[in-house]
Amino acid sequence: MLARQNWFKRIAQVKANNRIPIIAEIKPSSPAAGQLLCDRTLADIVNAYTTGGAACISVVTGRWFGGNLAMLAQIAQLTDLPLLRKDLIVNADQIKKSIDHGANAVLLTKKILQTSHLVKLLDLCLSLDVTPFVEVSTKAEIDELPVNRQMIIGIANRDIAQKEMDIDSGLNSLSLIAHALPKAGAIMSASGIHTPEEANALYDAGFDGLLVGTSLLQANNPQQAVTRLSTKINVSEFL
Repeated sequence: MLARQNWFKRIAQVKANNRIPIIAEIKPSSPAAGQLLCDRTLADIVNAYTTGGAACISVVTGRWFGGNLAMLAQIAQLTDLPLLRKDLIVNADQIKKSIDHGANAVLLTKKILQTSHLVKLLDLCLSLDVTPFVEVSTKAEIDELPVNRQMIIGIANRDIAQKEMDIDSGLNSLSLIAHALPKAGAIMSASGIHTPEEANALYDAGFDGLLVGTSLLQANNPQQAVTRLSTKINVSEFL
């Protein structure tokens, strides 16, 4: 298994090259969009994302989206970029299996975790050198989080209960970033991002990067799609 790059170092590296860090997501399907991989292999997608300049890769192993751990292990053999296992992680065994299959970050969803249990999982992640990627979608969820500069907060632009059916193109993230900034080492806007204008508006608002999945996988050329989203532009020209 390839040695994995550190999340915070990789994000800083992309920023230093005057690019917007993109966490490019791989998932076989979406409740809203249907099949996403089509006739492309995992290697095709990983190569496109890497060549396009993705900062990190998110791998959805949840059954809602047709994913599994075998897919994560296969992707881990194809790239040394930081890898997030995106699933409903609720216990220590899942975190350890994530490591065994090549991930060096795991998704912890505040909506489904009591604060005391979330803190225990955070501590376990850090003891195992795994980056906790904590997903929130409301101010109340952010307020309940501890301050920890070794975690990443992802502000979701959808409600997990809606299974990606309710997208608002970053507006939820923009309304919550001020509350999240003091809490974590990096803040990401997650889901519902389609255009360079949206990507740049979010980055200019203070996000350290963006997690993007469906729009990249639906693109005719995912490599070009990643490059376009990670390119900095003057958003005021489009307003």
